[in-house]
Formats: sequence, structure tokens, C-alpha cells
Amino acid sequence: MRVGETYAVRFSGGEILLLRPSLRCAMKLADRPGGFPQIIRNLQEGSLTAICDLIADHATIPLLPHRVFDSGIDAFRAPLMAYVLACAGIDMEAEDTPHQGKSLSFSEHLAQLYRYGTGWLGWTPEETLDATPAEIIEAVKGRAEMVRVIFGGKEPGEEPAQRADLGQKFRAMFSGFGTKIERATE
Repeated sequence: MRVGETYAVRFSGGEILLLRPSLRCAMKLADRPGGFPQIIRNLQEGSLTAICDLIADHATIPLLPHRVFDSGIDAFRAPLMAYVLACAGIDMEAEDTPHQGKSLSFSEHLAQLYRYGTGWLGWTPEETLDATPAEIIEAVKGRAEMVRVIFGGKEPGEEPAQRADLGQKFRAMFSGFGTKIERATE
């Protein structure tokens, strides 16, 4: 999963516009008529309107349809397709895409990412909406690893660990602080 990635669209004349696939942008795309599937179809068909709409979400560019048309619609298809997939939280370069749990619509998936950001991670709504789906997913993985280290637990596919008694847990926790247990002598 590529975190912090931006996608560049190039106009004739050398101007470059960087698009960041934030959760805010993803939610906006999911709310469009037809949602992500329709946007992908429109890009595959070379829809000037879809291309302009995606770019206009990031910058106000005078005469945008003319600039896109002059630059060539094909120049925008690949970077915008990668951008839309990143907004959906899909990493096309990942070797495998593990799937767990029930199927979710894109809107439900994005709402779940919002809950993860504001709930599990404790981010503000603004921070969550500014993060990309990839950043939220990686942060949740990091939080899950931290919880497993602190409270114990197993990695997916790992054998269950032996249960430690309360004394072992205290010794493990306090040994990290350099604490020594002294026995009282009578």
C-alpha cells in the first residue's frame, strides 16, 4: 500500500497538477451518480466531463475543458484511473489483496474508514478527511500491532499464545522500566 501518494496530470505546455486521493475526495466521488463504477466507466470511455470534474475538485483552472482537450484526453486516463482507485482504497501494485469479512459498498467502506480515523485512531474529523484511504488503513494496521504488543494477541494465521498469569504480565510490563522485585526478608 502506497501511503502519501499523489497523482500527476500533465497539461500541454508543461503545467502539472498533483491530485491527492483524500478520504474527503473519495466520499465526494462515491456520492456522484453511479459512484465509483460509473466514474471508472466514464474514464475508460474518455469522458471529457468526467475528466474535468475530477480535476476541478482540486483546482480552479480557467477554460479547463479546452485545456484537457488540447492536451489530449488519453494523457489523463491512466493517472486519473490510478487516482480514482486510490480514492477507493485499492492498491493496484499489491501482490495480494486479502479480503476479510462481509462485502461493503464503496460508501460503506469509506464510512468505515472515517469511523476508524475518528474512533480507533482518535484523529479529528478534519485530519481523517484529509488522510488518504491508504494512510488510514496503514494507521489502523499500526494501531492493531500496538494493541497486540501491549495486550497480547495473535497475528492472523498465528497459533494462540500461552496465557500468562497476572504475575508474569506485571513482571513483563515492569521489567521494561528497569524495575526490580525485592523480596522482604524476615
